[in-house]
Parts: sequence; structure tokens; C-alpha cells
Amino acid sequence: MESHKDTKSLIEKAKILRNQEKYEEALEILDELYKNNPNSEEVKNNLIETLFNYGGYLNDVYTQGYEKAKQLFKRITELSSNNYRAHYNLGIAFFNLGHMENAKESFETALSINPNYKYCLYNLGLIYEEMESYEEALVYYEKALDIDPTFSYALTAHSQTRRKLDDLKRFKIN
Repeated sequence: MESHKDTKSLIEKAKILRNQEKYEEALEILDELYKNNPNSEEVKNNLIETLFNYGGYLNDVYTQGYEKAKQLFKRITELSSNNYRAHYNLGIAFFNLGHMENAKESFETALSINPNYKYCLYNLGLIYEEMESYEEALVYYEKALDIDPTFSYALTAHSQTRRKLDDLKRFKIN
């Protein structure tokens, strides 16, 4: 049985590895600690933070480790089911993989936990736009803008989608 002091020093070692982007090594330490200390909030929080960091790193357009990112964010939702950021990031991974229904479901779960998460609303708009449901996309962009009227992504997307919709209507009339 490891002592509290040993646990602390292993957590610190994992943090150093995480900061060096040696995520696999950090997770190895934290997974073992969590297995031996499932009730330790400190261990659990460090495990979640490392999973977030690694998942975010993999979910980037330059890294494109979307499948692995999906697994990491799913794991966070298992450790902390009310973590809206984990559900949101899981949605991003699904979106990046082209799994729009799963992405939509993840974003909706995140919104059920935090209904004012503008990034989720914006990304739901993107999904509806991708599905060519422009009216529905506008609804989500508008909801995001209700929360933050200066949210530049939503402002741009709303304007472009409005233009597409106007063009489609004009084209159908002619």
C-alpha cells in the first residue's frame, strides 16, 4: 500500500510529464494511482486534466488523432458524467470524424448540463449547416449570439448561413 507522500510525489511526476506532453507516461502513473485510490478526488482530477490535455492535443487539426481523442473524452464522461466540457469535446472528436449524429448527441448532452455554453450552440449550428438545414443552423447561431452578442464565430456563421438561405430562396423563385 502506497503512502500519502508516495501518492503526492507520483501526482507531481505525472504533472511534470503532462507539462512535457508525455501524456502516455503521465496516464500510466495516474491510471495506476486511480486504480489504487478510486475515492481520491485529487487523483481523479489529475487524471481528468491529463485526459483533457491529451485529448485536446489529439483533437487538433495538425495532430488529427480524432479516434484516440474520442476514446479519451469518452473516458472522462465515464469518470465524470456531468462534465459538460468532456461531452462537448467528445462532440468535437465525433464531428472531426464525420459522425454528425454522435456529435449532435454529445453537444446536446453538454447543453443539458450547461444550457448557456455558446460553443456547443455554435457547433450544433455547424452540424445543421453541414446537413443543409440552414433554418435550424440559424436558430443555434442566434442562441449562441443571445448569450454573447460579440461571439465572432457565430456572427460570421450566422451571416454566411443567412446569405446561403437568401441565395437558395432567390434561386428557387427564378
